[in-house]
Amino acid sequence: MASVRRQRVAEQMQEEISSLIAKGLKDPRIGFVTITSVDISADLKRAWVYFCTSGTDADRERSQQGLQSSSGYIRRMLGKRLRLRNIPEFEFKYDESLDRGNQIETILSEVREQEGWDDPERVRGSAEEVALAFIAGKRFLVTSHLNPDGDAIASMLAVRLLLESMGKEVVCYNPDPVPHNFMFLAGAADIENTTGEDSFDHTVVLDCSELNRCGPLPAEELRGKLVGIDHHLTVSPLGEARYLNPKASSIGEMLDKVLEHLPVEIDLDLAKCLYCSILTDTGSFRYSNTAPATLHLAARLVEIGVSPWDMTLKVYESQPVERVHLLAEVLQTLVVDPSGKHASITVTDEMFEKTGTSKDLIDGFINYPRGIDGVEVAIQFRQADINRYKVSFRSRGNVDVASIAQGFGGGGHRNAAGCELSGELNEVQKIIYQAIDRALAP
Repeated sequence: MASVRRQRVAEQMQEEISSLIAKGLKDPRIGFVTITSVDISADLKRAWVYFCTSGTDADRERSQQGLQSSSGYIRRMLGKRLRLRNIPEFEFKYDESLDRGNQIETILSEVREQEGWDDPERVRGSAEEVALAFIAGKRFLVTSHLNPDGDAIASMLAVRLLLESMGKEVVCYNPDPVPHNFMFLAGAADIENTTGEDSFDHTVVLDCSELNRCGPLPAEELRGKLVGIDHHLTVSPLGEARYLNPKASSIGEMLDKVLEHLPVEIDLDLAKCLYCSILTDTGSFRYSNTAPATLHLAARLVEIGVSPWDMTLKVYESQPVERVHLLAEVLQTLVVDPSGKHASITVTDEMFEKTGTSKDLIDGFINYPRGIDGVEVAIQFRQADINRYKVSFRSRGNVDVASIAQGFGGGGHRNAAGCELSGELNEVQKIIYQAIDRALAP
């Protein structure tokens, strides 16, 4: 009976560890790995976790080192998910058995196909599924990712407006400040930076596929049913009710589909939110995610009363002078690779202090290095803490920066993605530059 129990625990651990790795661990050394099996000692104090991965022996060794370094985090997460008194100490080992070795590429191919990694157009859930959740709930918490951009802020406020028009109670929440240029949107000043102790029927997460990319949320028993609306390619769609469409230009465009199933008319305030979401995530309709349907929706919103020129003024041409001073500091850090194919800028806490600014004013800075003739990939390093940096990528289209970000536990779109790394700035920059050089190699 004891061996049966060990086997059951081992299977649970294999499933949970695989899930954590699929969602992305922070260590950049970890490549695309698959957990093949877990063996547990009779006293349940030690576990040997076997993995496989493609690449050279050096790649495999780096992945093993990264997994071992992440074992403390993995044990803590498993402690929360599995009902065990003690979680065993992990030792990660490369699975060298001949049978499994011959099946590595097959396993990786099957995992990619199952999880949709090779299908950027895969839609999961539906607009109707989300609409039914909106109808069913009475009290909603609406949130998005940290460091919210125009799509995040505008879509949060759009959901608030449409839910309130249906008689629902809504709390919009993000612990980070609303960027200055989006404060004109209806309800922006009322976005809360804490959730308090209230309970909700539904928690709506927008433009985000990982709860750990949001701010602290209420306990599971207080946040109600999770509803996810996202347009990023992801392994595991978020939410019990969800609408994931990687082809959509923005959350605003997806919300228009949700509105087709709701008894809500789009008024001017809601139209401005939807338009702002689309405007910012398409780069003013310049990016490759601008499809005919995107422009048709924008035209409908203009017919309702949205002024394209007024929106442009508010979003792009109403900046405080302090932002210009900050930009001047940031542009002094511009580094263009000798190849001319990638360029970067750096934003530090010292710059914020010197100019009396904060991170809510850096939106759009990364477009300056991307705008340099010949640059294929732009990078922005922003200090998040001591020896901790948020890295943003922008591509002209020839390089899939989402795949680069995923290699470091991040994610995003083909042309816009991000991740977070620990280390001295020069170390982080070196790692990122090497990854981009590999992606640019013929």
